[in-house]
Amino acid sequence: MGLKPSPTAREVSGSVLRCPGTLPRRSFLRTGAVGLTLPELLRSQALGSESSPVSSDKSMIVLWLWGGPSHLETFDMKPEAPLEYRGEFRPTGTNVSGIEICELLPRLAARADRFSLIRSLS
Repeated sequence: MGLKPSPTAREVSGSVLRCPGTLPRRSFLRTGAVGLTLPELLRSQALGSESSPVSSDKSMIVLWLWGGPSHLETFDMKPEAPLEYRGEFRPTGTNVSGIEICELLPRLAARADRFSLIRSLS
């Protein structure tokens, strides 16, 4: 014969019982996050207002390859990965040291110093 666990407050009343004047967990976490980040935000605003460099960039090109080749086959190749994960094409060097892209994109590889490659987006 085992012990039956006691029911929670939600199971008994159908709603969560709270003491008057208590702070719900989400509100507590939200308030804590604001308290932790506010000093850094104010510091960066103060530093930014002193001297903010003016950018000369006027445009941006986004390559949205929906239905196109995978990023693992074009810009983020993994040549040392197992056969089931890597593609059939080999990486080739670019005019920027440390950056390799697919061998099928030689003209883009020649212009690698003119674009930014973002490999981690979350």
